[in-house]
Amino acid sequence: MFSKLLKYLDTTRFKTTLWYSLLFLLLEVVIGITTFTYLSQSLRKELDLSLTKQADMIYHLIKESDIDLSAFKPDSIYSSPSELFYDLVFEAVAYNPSNTMIQVRLDSTIIFNTANLSDHKINSNLFNNDSSGLCTFSDPLLSSHPLRAAYLNKSNYQIIVAFPTHIVTQTLDILVKLFIIIAPIFFFLSLIGGSIISFKAFSRIDKIIQRTEQITAYNLNEIIEGENYSDEYGRLVTTMNSMIKRIRTSIEYMNQFSSSVSHELKTPLTILRGEIELALRSQKTPEEYREILESNYEETLRLINIIERLFYLSKLENSQIRLEKIPVKIMPFLQSLIKSFSNLAEAKQINLVLDCNRLDDLEIQIDPDLFRRAISNLIDNAIKYGKEKTEVLIQCNRNTENKIMITFMNDCEEIPEEILPKLFDKFYRSEYSHNRNLGGMGLGLSIVKSIIDLHNGQINVRTINNEKIIFTIII
Repeated sequence: MFSKLLKYLDTTRFKTTLWYSLLFLLLEVVIGITTFTYLSQSLRKELDLSLTKQADMIYHLIKESDIDLSAFKPDSIYSSPSELFYDLVFEAVAYNPSNTMIQVRLDSTIIFNTANLSDHKINSNLFNNDSSGLCTFSDPLLSSHPLRAAYLNKSNYQIIVAFPTHIVTQTLDILVKLFIIIAPIFFFLSLIGGSIISFKAFSRIDKIIQRTEQITAYNLNEIIEGENYSDEYGRLVTTMNSMIKRIRTSIEYMNQFSSSVSHELKTPLTILRGEIELALRSQKTPEEYREILESNYEETLRLINIIERLFYLSKLENSQIRLEKIPVKIMPFLQSLIKSFSNLAEAKQINLVLDCNRLDDLEIQIDPDLFRRAISNLIDNAIKYGKEKTEVLIQCNRNTENKIMITFMNDCEEIPEEILPKLFDKFYRSEYSHNRNLGGMGLGLSIVKSIIDLHNGQINVRTINNEKIIFTIII
């Protein structure tokens, strides 16, 4: 029995099983380290974001109330500034965990602190009189664990929001213990699995099964070898490879469709939201409400149209789209689009300027719905990625070949020249940008280019001194 075991330990099957198990264990360690690192960064980032948002929310609630707390006088409702302050920022304080510590100073006087601070004060000197930021500090009187704090110094207010970091530490400790427990179990299971695979390594059907198990949604471009055989196994491999190709085509279509929907629906919904917020902000006459409702109705119809057009555009690469061109006056067309983006532009203090160079009555033959989407994407990008308090210039004129040129110019971050040709690639998002929180899947400009190509036009992009970016449509 012992000699048989020694003989088995010297076989290729055992070595294959052992290497398989060690590789599996190494993969588990890599996954564990990756998971631990990612979770640690995510938890700390989420904590920082939560603290920062809470501090900002408290400040905005104070400013929106338009109450001067420095001139507070007791009355029958509020006997102290703390009571009045709590009512003002109730929304930001009441719905946070009970161990969130909040301290607010007005000038040099503490006007509010949460009950968990008791009579102890958070030392404001920790923050070096910066306007805002984050820091970690220790205070045994507040917590036996380090505290993470967000602070905001603005308009004579110093707002400090702190939270113990032991919650993050405890979560990471639990994750480490879990990996320590499951590592031996997974290693033992990998030994068993490796032994079974190694014993059947020379069977053709086992090769097909093993190969099939390796193919996932991330490597559907690979195939199963063996189509050159004409027997049952060869026909099985041919059938499975055909199925994988169909799955790959379906997944690519679903991914592209989902991304397109997300991108295309964003702009009309943003316009709808802005107009609804404007309607709710103050009392208006029935006529004004009617105008807003009519505008919202138009945007709703546009949303429905976008969904229908997404299916329509999915046929673009197969040349199955038929344009519905009609004569359109370019000046009113652009003015209508610019007006729909006015709220979005005002939010970033961006001025939209239209200059049609005496082409007010010019008509062009276009599909207005598709062309509207193309122009909307360009204006939306110019606002989102343009710098605040700048100008977006939209011009239309004729070039030397008597063709119509529509240009969109705005201030931007520095853009490397080598990525400019890639901006129109499908799903491309440049990594240089600091505006990743704006979202998007890189479909906007590729859709624009597809629409312009469909109109037998051209679109190009260039920069001026790495300070301005210009998109030009020639049609």
